[in-house]
Amino acid sequence: MLLLVFSAGISTKATNSMSLFEAVKKKLVEVKFCGKGYTAENTSYYGKCISLQIKNICSQNLELNVEAGRRLRCVYDSIQDMMISHTQMFALAPNQSSDYTINAFCTQKHDRAPSETSIFNLDGMSEGYLYQLVQLIETLGCQDNTGQQAVWVLTDSISSSNITGTDEAKVKKLKDFVEFAVASMKKERSAGVMYDYSFPDKTNTGFSIKGEINWNMPYTSFVSLTIYDNSNNKIITLFTEKPYKSGLQSYYYSLYNTDFKEGELYWLRVEGCGKRLKEVAIKME
Repeated sequence: MLLLVFSAGISTKATNSMSLFEAVKKKLVEVKFCGKGYTAENTSYYGKCISLQIKNICSQNLELNVEAGRRLRCVYDSIQDMMISHTQMFALAPNQSSDYTINAFCTQKHDRAPSETSIFNLDGMSEGYLYQLVQLIETLGCQDNTGQQAVWVLTDSISSSNITGTDEAKVKKLKDFVEFAVASMKKERSAGVMYDYSFPDKTNTGFSIKGEINWNMPYTSFVSLTIYDNSNNKIITLFTEKPYKSGLQSYYYSLYNTDFKEGELYWLRVEGCGKRLKEVAIKME
């Protein structure tokens, strides 16, 4: 789900598309993230609670996106750090300035809530189950206290019983996910395994799986994505020797295979830069 915000005045010049994080690193824009404080519509720590002032300081048209899962780190240690919870896009002509409101969630329950004077810097992407959770929240449209409580289950270890709301189906999906994530993280700490929450779908002849895997590239290189069985036999090659740049990367997979067997464990493995970059286990059940 993308909220696309286009500003008037975009010229016919060539447009440069990239993430807001990349544009900041390249010094193409000036940005300022601040809290909005309490309003009639929202609390100060979830929902539309972050203000963004942005100015295009280059000579190009820019199409920028800020991703759900991107972290915002407050310059004051006593104020809650935040996580952007709704992907948003912006279009800016050269020298154009605009103000926007960003959806976000608090990731530090016991710190102070942001105010209008709280200033934030763009930080890295969330990873693992927290990243998967914010994608689920965005899909469900839970930019409210229901989503916030789910985030705190993973960031602050609160009970999943705190996840409540008027839409019982959405509440159940969030509870199911965070309970799975918490249980899996306990297993991972003891066994060194990361399980994927991909909801394998059983058919009469096999299983279909879908999900998103993300990994960090230490430098630009070629990557292969392969599925192995629990005996390390290669089952499926999703792609091989595909070029990826340095930084956080992601790949959405959706496939069906008759070789998947019920109750068996399979490994989705990202390999590149001369090593395994990410490996997750998928249980067919």
